[in-house]
Amino acid sequence: MPTWGVDPIRSEPSPTALRRTSLATQVLAVNAALITATVLAAAVVAQLDVTGAESRRQALVLVAAILSTVLVNGLVVRRRFAPLEHLIDVMERVDLGAARDGEVRAEVDADSAEVARLTDAFNRMLGRLEDERARTAGAVLQGQEAERARLARDLHDEANQALTGVLLRLAATAQDAPPALRDELRATQEVATQAMDELLRLARELRPAALDDHGLAVALAALLDRAPLRASLDAGDCDLDALQPDAQVVVYRVVQEALSNAIRHGHAQVLHVAARAHGGEVVVTVRDDGDGFDVRRVQEGEGGLGLTGMRERARLAGGAVAIRSAPGYGTEVELRLQEALACAS
Repeated sequence: MPTWGVDPIRSEPSPTALRRTSLATQVLAVNAALITATVLAAAVVAQLDVTGAESRRQALVLVAAILSTVLVNGLVVRRRFAPLEHLIDVMERVDLGAARDGEVRAEVDADSAEVARLTDAFNRMLGRLEDERARTAGAVLQGQEAERARLARDLHDEANQALTGVLLRLAATAQDAPPALRDELRATQEVATQAMDELLRLARELRPAALDDHGLAVALAALLDRAPLRASLDAGDCDLDALQPDAQVVVYRVVQEALSNAIRHGHAQVLHVAARAHGGEVVVTVRDDGDGFDVRRVQEGEGGLGLTGMRERARLAGGAVAIRSAPGYGTEVELRLQEALACAS
């Protein structure tokens, strides 16, 4: 199942690092040099004479022994360094962004205390990174929601009240205005009314009042009712309002973003939202009949279509977002939350 938004933590090795030889090669080279130097020193001390046939045979045997010793030493060194090489490969492949919390861990069959300590230290570092990532992501998204709520209140209470005052003044002025100006004043009233409607729409998108006042189910129904396509919601027997507040916000934002993508990019005509429970998880799917797109290209790109934001919001609630799509076959967005909820499977 492909996931939306790729956020790797690995980095490409530098050109300088590529020019460096491996540690195993360096150890093997040093050992070979020491073995050769030791044998040559012994030959000099023993005053080995290679002029005779028997002496040359002894020298050939000595060279063969040196080569065999270096070869065996190389095999042993390679074998001893294999767990370290495997750990390095795991480190280079680690991608915290594409996996859920707790699923990224290095498993190396270490036969030395040093490699085992290094593996444990790496896994502990991953755990700290996951905890810090979740904490910072939660703080950022909660701050965003708080700011959205503040802006929505300001738009509704201040800007909207100011426009209401303008409308009242225009209506009062139109009563005493000359007939030639009444049509212009009425046109101005219509423009002010349209501005009020737009402000109310923006306020609902920033922070829907229905989510705070009536719960997630009513907020989703209102969101789909306002959509310019045939949209439906099937929650079965699920009590979506029983979800934690952070989880409700995540579900609403993911559905909102998927709906926006289906309208703006997919040109969809029909959209369906379903919520079910599977094995201790809440699964929310959003399917549309739009144009679809190449999932792999989006994953390898800049994470467009709001995928990064949806993924980070899902992480806030301990879940994950996945996508299934292909050009001409519509799009399915799947949100999985690790939260128990009593509903029909």
